[in-house]
Amino acid sequence: GDILAVNDTFVELVGYSAGELIGHNFEKVMDNGARFFFNSMLYPRLRMEKEIQEIYISIRTSKQKVKYVMFNAQIMEPEHAIMCFIVPVAQRMEYMKEIRSINKALEETLQEKTRLHEELIVLNQNLKNYAEKDWLTKLYNRRVFLMKVEKIYEEYRQDGRVFSICILDVDNFKQVNDHYGHHVGDEVLIGLAHEMQEFFDSSCTLARFGGEEFILLLPNQDKYTAYKKADLFRERVKKQKWHGVSITISMGINMVSYPSEISDIIVGADRSLYKAKKNGRDQVVLVDDL
Repeated sequence: GDILAVNDTFVELVGYSAGELIGHNFEKVMDNGARFFFNSMLYPRLRMEKEIQEIYISIRTSKQKVKYVMFNAQIMEPEHAIMCFIVPVAQRMEYMKEIRSINKALEETLQEKTRLHEELIVLNQNLKNYAEKDWLTKLYNRRVFLMKVEKIYEEYRQDGRVFSICILDVDNFKQVNDHYGHHVGDEVLIGLAHEMQEFFDSSCTLARFGGEEFILLLPNQDKYTAYKKADLFRERVKKQKWHGVSITISMGINMVSYPSEISDIIVGADRSLYKAKKNGRDQVVLVDDL
């Protein structure tokens, strides 16, 4: 019931200054009868229905003069504040005209608030995506990937659930860019990212690690299970074409082991990838095979 804000019209109506009203309870401008009516009927109804319309009540000015007004109110979410429209009513016909105007103003205000709220939701989601996703492939970026690895590593330390990390690199990607252009190269990366999303289930975290290099977090998979999964994906990629371009990929896999650090696990997977490329590319190498 505390007054948060008033406009000049209300100040003029009741004869108090804004400073005399803000922070005080709404009952300040009511006599005993109006207080009883408001607290016993209007406020409970407002709490239940979230709005009240066309209520004829009286208020008392600073000079204790009674004025009759039309009272409309709406609970504004998510602030849980009450927006009140209080209009003096001189006679019944004027009252009906003012009510129509009030309802229209209230509807327009709520529509505008809803529109702005929806725009804010979209904007916040876009900002979240920019902060978390790679701009080209729409996979997670390096920062988010490392955060998720840290979380699953804590679970591993608590209950021993294993996970593997796989680093993937497009073989001879520079030749794709040089021969077909960077636009086609981008389309190849986008297509590869889409294949990853189609092939690996939602429990896996997929990220672009930089350039033509991707990194995968495979929870609850030991290195042998991860190897089989990765090799199936490698074969799948060989069958795809983007803008007439086919590629092969090399992959390196490492599994978490105590007391290794996250950086050690990633370095191990990277060393495995390096071995795969050194051995002729288009293959998957486990860290144990180094």
